[in-house]
Amino acid sequence: MPDHQIVIISGKTCSGKTGLASLLHERYRFRVISTRVVLGGELELSAGAGTRPDLIRRGQAKDEDTQSRWVVEAIQSIMDTLEEGQGIVVDHVSSPEQVEKCREQFGPDLIHVHLYAAKETLLQRYAKSEGMARGAPDYDEIDHLSDPSQIVKLKNDADVRIFTDRTDDADTLVRVAARLHLFTPPEVRCVDVLVGGQYGSEGKGNIVAYLAREYDVLIRVGGPNAGHTVASSKGKFIHHLLPSGSGFTKGKLLLGPGMTIHIQGLLQEIEKTGIKPGRLFIDPQASIIEDEDIKAEKEGIVGAIASTGSGSGAAKARRITSRGNKQKQVRLARDIPELKDYIGSTVDELERSYRAGHSILLEGTQGSGLSIYHGQYPHVTSRDTNVAGCLAEAGISPSRVRKILMVVRTTPIRVADPDGNENNTSGTLKHETTFEIVAKAAGLDPSEVESSEITSTTKRPRRVGWFEWEQFRKACDLNAPTDIVLTFADYLKAKNQGARRFEQLDEDTIKFIEELERVAQAPVSLINTRFPKKKDDFRDLRSIIDRRNWTARSTIR
Repeated sequence: MPDHQIVIISGKTCSGKTGLASLLHERYRFRVISTRVVLGGELELSAGAGTRPDLIRRGQAKDEDTQSRWVVEAIQSIMDTLEEGQGIVVDHVSSPEQVEKCREQFGPDLIHVHLYAAKETLLQRYAKSEGMARGAPDYDEIDHLSDPSQIVKLKNDADVRIFTDRTDDADTLVRVAARLHLFTPPEVRCVDVLVGGQYGSEGKGNIVAYLAREYDVLIRVGGPNAGHTVASSKGKFIHHLLPSGSGFTKGKLLLGPGMTIHIQGLLQEIEKTGIKPGRLFIDPQASIIEDEDIKAEKEGIVGAIASTGSGSGAAKARRITSRGNKQKQVRLARDIPELKDYIGSTVDELERSYRAGHSILLEGTQGSGLSIYHGQYPHVTSRDTNVAGCLAEAGISPSRVRKILMVVRTTPIRVADPDGNENNTSGTLKHETTFEIVAKAAGLDPSEVESSEITSTTKRPRRVGWFEWEQFRKACDLNAPTDIVLTFADYLKAKNQGARRFEQLDEDTIKFIEELERVAQAPVSLINTRFPKKKDDFRDLRSIIDRRNWTARSTIR
């Protein structure tokens, strides 16, 4: 692609030239040169009958004075002010001579787009033009391109010629953008995905925070039913909706269309982290959790399967069952005034990032064993928590994926069973034990371990079990991870807390990691040796052993 692509648009009045130029600016940052502005200002039809004819005559005179080079001169005058890679679109050229001079000057960097439509269509569009005033001139009086021989020359010269009778501006843009090679080819792989491999609470948030500095874009899926805990020098912070690395990078933050959002919770997170508009983009299609959703879950599944009661599942169900029901209108993010400064299509932002070669990290939610399709039903969440489900919620094609990181704990957990009813459970753990037994076996303080194992969303204690190899392999089948991330290595042996290199880990821990790699057929690339359990732990946050042979190239500093 040249440093500055130059697009010139020709066509009769109302053929769609200005709409195309505007969308090239809006979607692809093209700088618009309006020949109306060059000739003396935007035309308002309500200003009088002679305004547009006067501009046409002025343009013809300027052609004579400059040998039709005035459009070239207008383009050259802004060349030095363009950003790197920014294109120029000229709305519009009106003669073959202007096109010829542009081709002589800019050669292969120039693309000529010619738009045309049936006369009846042009007249209808003119009649409906915004600002159409009583007494406005007839179409033939303001048509700057009426010479049939000129039209034929422009038609024959055009690199792209589009009949706009049956296309709107957006359709026309797609066809022109394809000719300009603005779309990213499918072989561009720049997305890394991080998912949980068990029943949630694997420590994904802390891993995302560690990796975030390498990425230009962080995107999150899920909802407030999952809390991702991040340790920093300022203390512990829990993200329910924003990406966990928000405070560790200056990159873009995206909340995908599959998100379920609690408005006040999100606004509080935005305020606490100081995120400004222009950096955070919330997809307009994201679902809104209403008070009725939270109430519905608390009165239903919370007691039966230890749901977090955040309303995420009820909101997703209501979005499905309320389609077409005018009495139960579903609100999406686009309908919330408080979020308007952050609303933006995350699919469009991702496409811009692919095109720019940015590195993207998709942060999954909960864990593979909680998938509504692949988990132990009914003790599951309301979405597919595996790679395929996370990609679908984010609007990312599998062909964009470069790395898949699957996070597992040395000791998987589930939320504590609901109180007072032995028939209710949050789900089974194959080899259930207690944190006291785990702590004593590892040489840790049982009271410290038990006090730290509280869920970040519901503040309920967790249940714990020994590692489940069968479940781990199933998660590998579902996610095909390129890298395994192991957390809570100190739950195998307390001495691992002080390890800074792989060879400093306990011998049995190293054997456990080697076994993980054999079963997964993938390397254990990141090892979390401990999570802060008390205030003094935040003095030294070097808790990750990094064994990767790759990095995510970051362009944002």
